[in-house]
Amino acid sequence: MNILQRPNHKGDKIFFHFDLGCGNGQRPSTGVFIYAHPKDQIQKNHNKQALALLETKKSQLIIEQQAIGSAFIPARISLKPTS
Repeated sequence: MNILQRPNHKGDKIFFHFDLGCGNGQRPSTGVFIYAHPKDQIQKNHNKQALALLETKKSQLIIEQQAIGSAFIPARISLKPTS
């Protein structure tokens, strides 16, 4: 499984997609973006946190794919804070 990077039309942000195949609907969006050219420390920190989140999502998807056909049921870890 690969992760594709696609810049937006302005070229100021890069969006990430999972590459699960070459058919329709096999490249879902991760919902994660980074700034192509960060202007300040806030955008640099956003990029670091977004890339860490992307690695977590990729790891969870790999575990789910490997668990298919086995008795192991992976626990869903919520990345959203609870209120």
